[in-house]
Amino acid sequence: MPKELKRIQLPREFPGVHHYGEEEAEAALRVIRAQSPFRYYGVSPQNEAENLEKEFSQYIGRQYAQALSSGTNALMASMYALGVGPGDEVLVPGFFWVSTVSAVVRAGAIPVLVEIDDSFNMNPEDLQKKITPRSKLIVPVHMCGVPCDMTALMDVAQRNGIQVLEDCAQANGAKWKGQKVGTFGDAAIFSFQVNKNITAGEGGIFVTDDETLFQRVSAAHDVGVPWKDGTPHQDSEHSLWGIGARLNEISAAVIRAQLRKIDTVVGNMNGSKRRIKDVLDDLPGKRWRRVDDPDGDSGPFLYTIFDTPEWAAGFVREANARGLTCCQLPNYGLHIYYHIRALTERLSHTGDGFPWSHPANVDLVRDYKRGALPQSDALFERTVSIPVPSSLTADLESQYTETYRDAHEAAGIG
Repeated sequence: MPKELKRIQLPREFPGVHHYGEEEAEAALRVIRAQSPFRYYGVSPQNEAENLEKEFSQYIGRQYAQALSSGTNALMASMYALGVGPGDEVLVPGFFWVSTVSAVVRAGAIPVLVEIDDSFNMNPEDLQKKITPRSKLIVPVHMCGVPCDMTALMDVAQRNGIQVLEDCAQANGAKWKGQKVGTFGDAAIFSFQVNKNITAGEGGIFVTDDETLFQRVSAAHDVGVPWKDGTPHQDSEHSLWGIGARLNEISAAVIRAQLRKIDTVVGNMNGSKRRIKDVLDDLPGKRWRRVDDPDGDSGPFLYTIFDTPEWAAGFVREANARGLTCCQLPNYGLHIYYHIRALTERLSHTGDGFPWSHPANVDLVRDYKRGALPQSDALFERTVSIPVPSSLTADLESQYTETYRDAHEAAGIG
């Protein structure tokens, strides 16, 4: 009889929920008791969304913040605010969440895929190569919590006169060289979905120092009319079409409670990740994801780049068998550009094929099938992602490293 494998029991990877407590419960109840779940009026408004915007803008270090119902809608409203549309190219990395590219297409623009490097973020050199006279916007994605090289990316953007929207959905609490992500570009978005570092299940927020962008996002997030000082301005020059993406007061209250814990959540994950990597550094046949600013890392994942795709596949098989849940990146679903059918087949909501068929776009359309980004594809094949929960004890960290080492040995790596 084969020996039964010992299986590790780890907490699930959702970072913020492991820090839920009485604070979040009381925050939600405060709104319920007030019978006022809608942000702009009610029986006894608690102004939770408004206070969240003030507290988040102060935490990030930007002048304006607009809360929305999701990070996806924050991206969509941002496209409207920035005037992105037909005839425009928007540069995005090939490793993202589908919402990043869907916002571009839904705005009527054409996405341009940029290679990632071994930081798994946008490659500044390939970014420069992909810029054309039609480039309207650059969207760096701080993927899985590791900050992009914003020094290099902003240099490319400024040299070419292109605006930057930072996608910080997966990087709440991250920093680049001591400066919080979300403060480098013209604007940024964050997410509070359940997979994120702080969460109310859903939610998003837009931040900027540009009052015009803020007013346009305010209009887009509601019914097309911007709000200022608690009042809708129907005759505003910034009025446009809205998407009805307001954040409710219960979610806002919970996010406010979570915001006070963000440094603890991020610190726990970062500390666990460092200790785990230190213990496993000696193992052959692999290297870690490049993290140019380890102190600024906010990610709940450990990325291992193996020397061959076969070793990566073998490690996944052995680790999963032992309860250390992990994934070879080509199997990472809608995070990988070539898994998005709507992108690779250039699907449309309309019978006329918009936006791909729009006269301003027909000369801009690219091929998005597997092989469009050969450097990224090669990295995906050799890389394994493993969650690092935000609530690991010293004993669980020890079990984690022991299980990793056992899987590595069983896979015959090195």
